[in-house]
Amino acid sequence: MALPLEGVRVLDFTWLNAGAKGTRHLTLYGADVVHIEWKGKLDVLRTSGPHHKMPDDKSPGTDPGYAQLDVASVNRGASFNNNHVGKWGISLNMRDPKGKELFRDLLRISDAVVDNFTAATLADWGFPFDEMQRVKPDIVYVQAPGFGFQGPYRDYRSYGPTAGAISGLTSMSGLPDRYPAGYGFSYMDVCGPYFVAMATMMALRQRDRTKRGVWVDSSQSGPAFLLTGTSIMNWSANKRSYERSGNRSAYETVAPHGAYRCQGNEAWITIVCRDHAEWDGLVAEMGNPEWAMRPQFATTVGRYQNQDDLDARIEEWTKQHDRYDLMDRLQARGIPAGVCQDTKDRYETDPQLKHAGYFVNVPHSEVPPYDVEGHPGKFSQTQPSPLGKTGHGAKCYAEDTEWFYSNLIGIPEERIIQLQNENVI
Repeated sequence: MALPLEGVRVLDFTWLNAGAKGTRHLTLYGADVVHIEWKGKLDVLRTSGPHHKMPDDKSPGTDPGYAQLDVASVNRGASFNNNHVGKWGISLNMRDPKGKELFRDLLRISDAVVDNFTAATLADWGFPFDEMQRVKPDIVYVQAPGFGFQGPYRDYRSYGPTAGAISGLTSMSGLPDRYPAGYGFSYMDVCGPYFVAMATMMALRQRDRTKRGVWVDSSQSGPAFLLTGTSIMNWSANKRSYERSGNRSAYETVAPHGAYRCQGNEAWITIVCRDHAEWDGLVAEMGNPEWAMRPQFATTVGRYQNQDDLDARIEEWTKQHDRYDLMDRLQARGIPAGVCQDTKDRYETDPQLKHAGYFVNVPHSEVPPYDVEGHPGKFSQTQPSPLGKTGHGAKCYAEDTEWFYSNLIGIPEERIIQLQNENVI
């Protein structure tokens, strides 16, 4: 069966992770995504590390999978190549009058335009939504600047850490006695794109129902506020401020409930005992140490009230063991326990991801084939396409320019060469 977005063409002006991952989700569902770039201002992920390691690259490094030194090519940025799998790649100078006319030609054969530039970028180029509608009355336009198109923050720029901080997400993560840790470096660069994809699909559905164009004024920071819902509700209903709980249970009297060091560098395991039976199992696995029989650890409440002491003693034991072996032993006793996996674990050893065939190898015109994430879901009658309509990894800069303008716009070869020489495409 055809994929849900089969026959939909998206003009993709996204860059960095926050937007580009969103349109990559659309390729999974069959959309024909055309990534538009211009050499005058390339996506910084094209040139910033990590870079794909080439066969002749002898540079040393702690991670043999990536080059450690800067590379001359703009086609070896690993993050860029992850974001743009399955998309066509063309060049277009949107500041040139001839480039603007070409964009009008592209609009006429497309269904949607998506960007995550600053709020007024496309309008400054001469293409606010109403102008795009004049060219294509039922066009869908989804934009996701840092703070949306409207409001006092519209001209502010945002990156993942900015959106996390202003929404409160950064403050909500970490240990209670330390500074906020945040959810990694750019949590909203990963979560935000899902909302870009959802907004685009909903707008396309609305267009199909009404036969009219749709403009979605989204943002990167807006979805971040949605992820703080519990804390906002607790304040609005109870006037209770959010307090970081670290790894401990915030809402139930449960202990132990934490992450504990194991053998090796940065090796951790999580352990939870929700009731006395699980606690007894943990005590037995630890060899019934004398300290575990003390009165302060005899009840769930007692363990909860003495977590500092409890966690320190448990960690003295876990540090003596391999994390995977310990996880298996604890799970065999019915105790909730899981290894804290790092990137290498997920990629090389995670049995669930291996079973699901989650990582997909994709070809590229310059770098060796590389693995990317597939789709986390399985459909009953058809399957998302991890390689999109192109059947290819990310394209090199302007790789499809000549073919695209020739076959879809109908521009003769000699005219294409002329436009390239004039720095229009």
